[in-house]
Amino acid sequence: MRYLILGNSAAGVTAAGAIRRVDPSGEITIVGDEPYPYYARVLTSYYLGGLVTRDGLWLADENWYRRQGIRLLTGRRAVAVDGASRRVGLDDGREIPFDRLLVATGAAPQQINIPGSNLPGVFTLRTLDDAAAIRKFARPGGRALVVGGGLVGIKAAEGLHARGLNVRLVVSSARLLSQVLDDTSAELVHRVMTDAGFTIHLQEDVVALEGREKVTAAVLRSGVTVPADVVVVGKGVQPNVAFLEGSGLEVDRGILVDEYLGTSIQGVYAAGDVAQAYDYARQERRINAIWGNAVEQGRLAGFNMAGRRTPYRGGIGRNSLVVNGLGVISGGIVDPPREGQDKSGASDGDYYVVSRVDKKRLYYRKAVLKGRRLVGMVAIGPPEGAGGFQSLIGREVKEKYIVSFLDGSFTWAMVGR
Repeated sequence: MRYLILGNSAAGVTAAGAIRRVDPSGEITIVGDEPYPYYARVLTSYYLGGLVTRDGLWLADENWYRRQGIRLLTGRRAVAVDGASRRVGLDDGREIPFDRLLVATGAAPQQINIPGSNLPGVFTLRTLDDAAAIRKFARPGGRALVVGGGLVGIKAAEGLHARGLNVRLVVSSARLLSQVLDDTSAELVHRVMTDAGFTIHLQEDVVALEGREKVTAAVLRSGVTVPADVVVVGKGVQPNVAFLEGSGLEVDRGILVDEYLGTSIQGVYAAGDVAQAYDYARQERRINAIWGNAVEQGRLAGFNMAGRRTPYRGGIGRNSLVVNGLGVISGGIVDPPREGQDKSGASDGDYYVVSRVDKKRLYYRKAVLKGRRLVGMVAIGPPEGAGGFQSLIGREVKEKYIVSFLDGSFTWAMVGR
């Protein structure tokens, strides 16, 4: 059996390991567009900030691939998939045949198309090389501008701040982390960051970047010009699916997959940030581009490719980070539709929200239910019990679980009692 995996990060490498467990003799080839073996992309902002060394990023070396009997092609990119002839074309003109194919090509950072966006000193942060390039411009005491207030933007800002730069964020939405937090939780994160010295512009955009030999300033939509020695764009990511045009694969925002991570072409699978898979909080297919989902999808896709039929329960958007010492955990639907909601939090629709907040203590907890089913949660502050409660998303929950989560006393041992 010839297994071909496009992508050498979390989903692709985990899939290769799973295949080898089931099929000790099959031919496995991994194509990766970077010149490196498997490393932790989720730690690139920590490497940027000097909190993790370059050596601390590696998750596998070349010897691991050899021991697993995996052929690794680095610095290569797939440019076409032919589902009929079962071949993949690479950017160097080669064609690789396959019996089973996994598309785990991940996502690419969204760019900004404004005057000056190609100046030296303007970056996105996705890869090890991105972080290494930013480090050369990000000198302690310098002025950094981060465009975007999502997860990538916040992590980039924290890395630059840890490196000793003065950091300014320009955020187009009305709150930080708008896709993973609600107004109350975002307000607490905002307060902690401003207290730590970050300058934050909400509902603002960068319309131009200025400089000659390198970037020196940014012009905001409000007309204000602010200095910048380095700019990092963190405006989200787009799944890498353009090369699939004409392949026959069914693509929405990402590649649509079934409960076995299979695509519309028999023997072709998808996993990770490129896969639009079942979300059990929203009960629809959705891209949840996080490391943990990529690992789980890759593992199950690998099993299924090798003939061990194993269904994928689904995933959710789940997040856990620390922002200047403040714990932030969220998952599922954190900001449900508000139409019909009364002052108590009850809704005449499907959703019901219960919460507890102490802004002085920087403590906030919120549970979102649809009927009796937990579909989302937010926890700001001490993390006790929040991770376990997050694991209940998608299940019917008892009232005592919710009460204990709100006061910080929930433990997994309570479940089933």
